[in-house]
Amino acid sequence: MPQFPDVYSLNDPTSFAYSTARSRWPKIITQSKQDVLAHARKSEDAELKKQSETIVEGIELLLQEIEEGASIREFTKSEVALIPSLQSYNDVLATMKEKSTWLSGPWLFTECYLYRVLDLIVKSQSKWVNFDIFEVLKRDTFKSSKFGIYELAIRYKKLSEELKKTAQVEIEKLRILFEEFIDISLWGNATDLSLLANATLEDIQSRQGKEAREKSAKNIIANDLPEAWKRLVAVPFEERRIDFVLDNAGFEFYTDLSLSLFLLDAKLVKTVVFHCKTRPWMVSDTMVKDYKLFLQDMRNTEWFPDHQEELEYFASSIEHYHDTEQFQLTDSEFWTSALDYSCLSPHEIKYGGAELYKYFQNSTVVIVKGDLNYRKLTGDRKWPKTTPFVDAIDQLATSDIHILALRTCKADVCVGLPEGLEEKLIAFWKQQGNELGELWCSSGKWAVISYSAGNTSTK
Repeated sequence: MPQFPDVYSLNDPTSFAYSTARSRWPKIITQSKQDVLAHARKSEDAELKKQSETIVEGIELLLQEIEEGASIREFTKSEVALIPSLQSYNDVLATMKEKSTWLSGPWLFTECYLYRVLDLIVKSQSKWVNFDIFEVLKRDTFKSSKFGIYELAIRYKKLSEELKKTAQVEIEKLRILFEEFIDISLWGNATDLSLLANATLEDIQSRQGKEAREKSAKNIIANDLPEAWKRLVAVPFEERRIDFVLDNAGFEFYTDLSLSLFLLDAKLVKTVVFHCKTRPWMVSDTMVKDYKLFLQDMRNTEWFPDHQEELEYFASSIEHYHDTEQFQLTDSEFWTSALDYSCLSPHEIKYGGAELYKYFQNSTVVIVKGDLNYRKLTGDRKWPKTTPFVDAIDQLATSDIHILALRTCKADVCVGLPEGLEEKLIAFWKQQGNELGELWCSSGKWAVISYSAGNTSTK
């Protein structure tokens, strides 16, 4: 394995980490406080209202500590007793050679620590243990995606009905559809769904469809999807299980569900499993309870007054697969621990890494979604951008876990690029009027699809 480079730090003014700590975090924390106050105002529970004052005080203190660049402390014994997985943060802090602060620590660790502190502040109050401090924002964002929600529901119903009435679909058409639904899941609501809404099994291989796919692929700067497809179809159907390590709730969750429904309807997989967070995390990450809220919101005729037949078809379809256990949801404390994904290992027994490692041995492909999960895969290190993905993911490259990372670039780390491309992207980003060309990687305008077969000798 290569020598590990340093991790990205919050005190590097040329990194996206720098502005994240000084601008984005304070905005998120301030909004969280407003949502706590709003929830307390709606309640008639006097004790809940009183406890909200303690939560607000804690949030305001957290904001002050961040803005002043205070030192990061270990969680106390009583805090760990309340939420045992907080000990993972103390374990990592104990290994750090230098004292970390809110404005100079390792970006990935400190950001994860931030959300655990915020969660602790809320859960320390008995009336607020089940309160999702980000739920309003998650649902409002989904509500605002009306056009895309309609288009994808129309697309899915038309395709699903065709798949069900077609005895056998050509494998090449299924491959193209697989690529399209991966594309939708990759980009989320940044995807133009208008063409897809009109596609059928008959015209999926048309020139128009081919041109649209080529246009969409232009900003995917590393693409290992063909390898994942080969893996998928090589496994006997009865053994095919796809696992999703989820990212955002809302529209992105909707696109992940659409990919899952296609895979199940097309009989490309036997089972799909969604791996969710156990607690409110990174503002918009998906919890198991968000699945029920999603179904509720899809059927909200005030939010979505049109295309109710298509929306109901989508919701009923995923409910059917959930009832038959072909679609499942689960969660683990591991995903919100301080550990990166090199700890998906038989040796990590304290926080769920070994359990997940064993579970993923039987997965056909583990689809790892989003920017934060990608950072945890690569350790959020300063890898040269041309570093092969399998080199950047440490022991996972030989773990026998088949990983497909779908990630739009919204942070500094990125690997798997061909020689010379980074220089072109830096120059292009500067030409667009940006002072730091290196920040092309945090703009969200490019994406990578990276695959590891879990055995570098057979990749």
